[in-house]
Amino acid sequence: MGEATAGVGKGVSSFVAITLGTGVGSGIVIDGKIIGGVNFAAGEMGHMVIVVNGEQCNCGRKGCWERYASANALTAQTKEAMLQNPESIMWQEVDGNIEDVSGRTAFDAMRQGDEAAQEIVSRYIYYVATGIINIINALQPEIICVGGGIGHEGESLLEPIRRHVEKERYSVYAEKQTEICAAVLGNDAGIIGAALLNS
Repeated sequence: MGEATAGVGKGVSSFVAITLGTGVGSGIVIDGKIIGGVNFAAGEMGHMVIVVNGEQCNCGRKGCWERYASANALTAQTKEAMLQNPESIMWQEVDGNIEDVSGRTAFDAMRQGDEAAQEIVSRYIYYVATGIINIINALQPEIICVGGGIGHEGESLLEPIRRHVEKERYSVYAEKQTEICAAVLGNDAGIIGAALLNS
């Protein structure tokens, strides 16, 4: 609600927020109202399946978007790649301590030309884009904003996501298309949203 009303979604009627953090958070705001569904649990898009019979999710399903597109998922993917590529710059990024790997590690090494990191980031971005394409095909919102820890990667993340979306969205020939952009309110979004709900 914060991003939709006072942030990047200000002035639009249909808006989806995605946060790539510990999990994949999401919310839908239509005409200024949060879509909660019959049980106030709507919008849990992190738990739509993007890989049939994929990795086990803590929700009980297999292959959930969250298992592939969260910061925790990227960290796990990075560690796995590091163990397979002992010469990777990613080891230098964490001073040789694999326990210090974060969602930034692969992105930072990618920008230095590390091939293993480039592969990780490319695959991760495809996972994120797959979920976003599903949302666009289902809801056709005016804006999808991406926030959370990985959202801080900005255009390094968003520009390749847009390329995937342009190739795979159902609405390829539509005059108006969903805009994909970065969240702007950061950690204040929740506080602002709560204040707006109670105003």
